[in-house]
Amino acid sequence: MPDGSLTVGTDGACLGNPGPAGWAWVDERGNYHASGQAVGTNNIAELRAVLDALQDHPDVAHLVIQIDSTYARDCSTTWRAGWQRNGMRNSKRQPVANAGIVKAIWAALDSRAGTVEFVKVPGHDPLNKFPLNTAADIIANDAAEKASAGLPVETTSTIDLASVKPRSTSFGKW
Repeated sequence: MPDGSLTVGTDGACLGNPGPAGWAWVDERGNYHASGQAVGTNNIAELRAVLDALQDHPDVAHLVIQIDSTYARDCSTTWRAGWQRNGMRNSKRQPVANAGIVKAIWAALDSRAGTVEFVKVPGHDPLNKFPLNTAADIIANDAAEKASAGLPVETTSTIDLASVKPRSTSFGKW
């Protein structure tokens, strides 16, 4: 049975583009999931953060995804009808980039009993008005660093959201 509403922040990071990539979601309860890969792009990382958030919260009646990537939001929502109508080709008649991840996001959206709302937030917000996105940014960058070093990246854990500060200032480790 679906259980209410939950807000998650998502973000992706890439050290170079392409380069080592990391992504993460953080929910309002302080739970998070991060992953990464040795070579990826920022767009792949942003999309993977959305996909993981959807797959890891299947029974939430209303999932609110705070996202700083217009590209990932629009791949998941706005551009779907046109891309499907055009055989997964974009407005330039070229194959849609990252189509496999995009289709997986659509499948995750379609399989949900509940609703999903995408809320665009500013990335790297120095005022930290969106601490879920700030935390996801920090964790995604850490995952990219781990991927760069060849370390295991897959992490599921919790954080104290009150301790989260934007990367441009000092912050404590959790």
